[in-house]
Amino acid sequence: MPFPLFDLHCDTASVMEKKKQGFLQNDLCVSLKEAKGFSPYVQVMAIWTNKHLSDEEGWLAFHRIYKHLADDPAIKDRSVTFGEPYCTDLSRPTLLLALEDARILCKRLDRLDEISHLGVKIFTPLWAGVNCLGGAHDTGVGLSPFGKQAIQKALALGMIPDISHASVKSAKEIILFAKEAKRPVIASHSNAYDVCAASRNLHKEELDEIIRLEGLVGLNLHRPFVKEETANLSDLLGHIFYFLEAGAEDILALGGDLDGCDPIPEIKKLSDYEKLWEALAKENLPEKLIKNIFFGNADRFAKAYFR
Repeated sequence: MPFPLFDLHCDTASVMEKKKQGFLQNDLCVSLKEAKGFSPYVQVMAIWTNKHLSDEEGWLAFHRIYKHLADDPAIKDRSVTFGEPYCTDLSRPTLLLALEDARILCKRLDRLDEISHLGVKIFTPLWAGVNCLGGAHDTGVGLSPFGKQAIQKALALGMIPDISHASVKSAKEIILFAKEAKRPVIASHSNAYDVCAASRNLHKEELDEIIRLEGLVGLNLHRPFVKEETANLSDLLGHIFYFLEAGAEDILALGGDLDGCDPIPEIKKLSDYEKLWEALAKENLPEKLIKNIFFGNADRFAKAYFR
């Protein structure tokens, strides 16, 4: 029997465009072939632009990546749902869009209207260092004046702010804007800082706010965010148990960062997620809870906010 899977973050779209490969079958971690064991299957495709490009070059790259994905034969022949509001009919694999590293807005708020029109649902403003929106996880810098305006407008347009990659100060400010707008925030691909003290991981205060706002946290497979270079599946389970003990059972999901990370050895491609399901079952977690981590929590959230 197929497992359900809703993954909040992969970088596959950007790598597909770079390698000129398709979604049906490729040599990447994520593809329709890799997803054949999952039903329903929902994948958030994050569009990230190479850090070596200028901000304006990144804007042009975003559109190339988007077009490459939108023109994919699997989407053209309707084998995959893409570019539509989230719906209850998930008989076909469904792709949703995220923007990762909003430096490509180049201080132009009107570009938010454009990406919203293209179907971007998740807005990840930061990535590394300081950009025109503010400071990322490896800095102590908060949001810039433009960053504050961009977060407010993204919220008004219905996009969900993602504090993965944000500095502690930026995350706190993003959460305050979300509260004012009576909207949630998510951390699409972040683990627990108390388990692994990587700057990209969530502090307890941030986790508590996401729980209060009924957002989502997606588990990241990147080894340095799980434990260290030696991280394995057992170490990932440690993050899951931490989140569950912290009261995050209703917001915990998956956000593997596949095709954008150095994953733990047991889960190197999408189909390997079955190993995580089996490991959780061996830990005697209730099947309903496992299903919610794999699909239910993110599905409920998407029905509320990605319509």
